[in-house]
Amino acid sequence: MKLLAKIIIAVAIFVAGFYIGGQQALSPSDGNKAINQPLEQNQKETIVVSLMLDFGNGQVRTFNDVSLAKDAAVFTLLEKVTSENNLKLSSKDYGELGVFVEGVGDIKNSIAGDKYWQYWVNNKYAEIGASAYKLNDGDFVEWKYIRGQIQ
Repeated sequence: MKLLAKIIIAVAIFVAGFYIGGQQALSPSDGNKAINQPLEQNQKETIVVSLMLDFGNGQVRTFNDVSLAKDAAVFTLLEKVTSENNLKLSSKDYGELGVFVEGVGDIKNSIAGDKYWQYWVNNKYAEIGASAYKLNDGDFVEWKYIRGQIQ
């Protein structure tokens, strides 16, 4: 009888050891952070931003929660949104100076009227070209067709 009790206790300890070991393998710990790391890194390789287009004629369109690759530029955001929403986008690449937006939709820059497409990020007038300005997660970009450069 004592032998049977010892065997039952030994089996119970053995089974409990497997159960506890299995639970530790499933829970986050220092030992398995490397396993979880690739998923966390993939999540950090994209950003989510918002865009507003003000056509200067009372028409305003907003695009929320746009996903982009980390370090994407403002111009990349504009390209993606216009492409996905069948809006015309005309621009000219000036090499090192960057890309100049000439028109969005049917609204093109007007030298005679002194109205141009200009952009702000988080309510701050941008001081560099749209192809050079790198976005961060949560940024809000506004493109406005307005007179002169208002800061």
